[in-house]
Amino acid sequence: MFKEHLQNKTKAELKPGLSTTILRKAAYYLDPLDQQLDIQIDRRLVRTFFDLFIAILLFRHRESGLLLSELGAYICGPDHAPAGTKRISNLLRSQKWSAGLVDHFLFERTKKRIDQITQAGKRALLLWDDSRLEKPESWFSEGLCSVFSSKAKRLIRMKPGFYNPPTSRVCVPGFKWSGVMLSALGEVPSVCQMSWWTTRGKFKEDPDNITFRLLKKIQAQLGRLTHVFDRGYANSKILEYLFVFQQDFIIRWKKNHCLEHAQKGCKKTHLLARSFKAQTSRLVKDKERKKVKSVSVAWAAVKHPEYPDQQLFLVIARDKHNYNAPMYLLTSLPVTCAKQAWEVVYSYMHRWEVEQAFRFGKSELAMQSPRLWFWHNRLKLLGIVTLVYDFLLQFLRTYKDVTQIIFKRWCHRTGERYRNASIPLYRLRLAIHWALFFFLAQNSG
Repeated sequence: MFKEHLQNKTKAELKPGLSTTILRKAAYYLDPLDQQLDIQIDRRLVRTFFDLFIAILLFRHRESGLLLSELGAYICGPDHAPAGTKRISNLLRSQKWSAGLVDHFLFERTKKRIDQITQAGKRALLLWDDSRLEKPESWFSEGLCSVFSSKAKRLIRMKPGFYNPPTSRVCVPGFKWSGVMLSALGEVPSVCQMSWWTTRGKFKEDPDNITFRLLKKIQAQLGRLTHVFDRGYANSKILEYLFVFQQDFIIRWKKNHCLEHAQKGCKKTHLLARSFKAQTSRLVKDKERKKVKSVSVAWAAVKHPEYPDQQLFLVIARDKHNYNAPMYLLTSLPVTCAKQAWEVVYSYMHRWEVEQAFRFGKSELAMQSPRLWFWHNRLKLLGIVTLVYDFLLQFLRTYKDVTQIIFKRWCHRTGERYRNASIPLYRLRLAIHWALFFFLAQNSG
């Protein structure tokens, strides 16, 4: 339906507006991918691909946002919802294309954006993290494995006046999720790679293999970049991969892991950090906790006991008022002055963007709602959802003037929270939803 509207030049010219502009921007974004799909699959399925992309962008529902029966109604209209559902099923079941095509498309866009960031004189950052998709009511879908339930942990948190919750970990069926985002200081991020994997069954995957393959691909096609990791990656195996593929990194190091200093010897990180006093301090805004903190920074040259030939640097960020524990950042980047130390700290703080990507995917894009039996079909659907998320980020980066017009027309807000939002992604999704909703209502008859 949406593709037919764009191809009908008479309609598009007679009804110009924000809705048509959004559709054109989406068609321009997907054009390289459509060309590849047109070679591999039937043209009708290519049209369905675009319609499904717009339907996901339009339909906002956390519990059923990716149900094929719901999306089918947006493609063919409520009267012909079963026909729309069948079109989507034919697209996802087609053996002539795979989710790897989406991965390749995102990786090629990452190449181009790295060149743009480098030309602007900034350091490109690849932000890594892991999450999971929880499917607590599922039993028989392909690829299900045991995942730690963050939702259950939140629900059973101790509350005054209520019974004591269970103390052990709560695990439910689900899928593992690894994400890599490309960004730079002061920039809106973009998707580099999203991978879903499992630890059981015939699609069983080792997480180290995913990290190894992606680092190998980055080293071969992108060269030397800076990778930002959380504490879950703080181990010697990750360091080995990074050294082998000659990549720079910033890792939040665990306090009980040992590091070696030329004068202090080999000690646990938190014991070694006591020897280094603050060398600079400043006020830092913690946008997640909505606080302004006085943070001091110290740094020292260290080495890892298993890799004595590799020169590393430890950056220690301390909260002067002790609201939070010290943060230990291990990096291969040279740190010899306060400017370089603060750049490392801010680069790690920027890693929060990948956490926001997981949250947006689960809450706003309903990534935990699909009900598909087969593994590869699910990967294709999640790949299309990833394209929707990357398109929203690209819309914020590239079309700032159009974004403000859309906000004013379709999602006008006066609250301070909305005015101060650095990346108003939820507001943009809501505005696009209303713009496309009225477009659908006007053209459904």
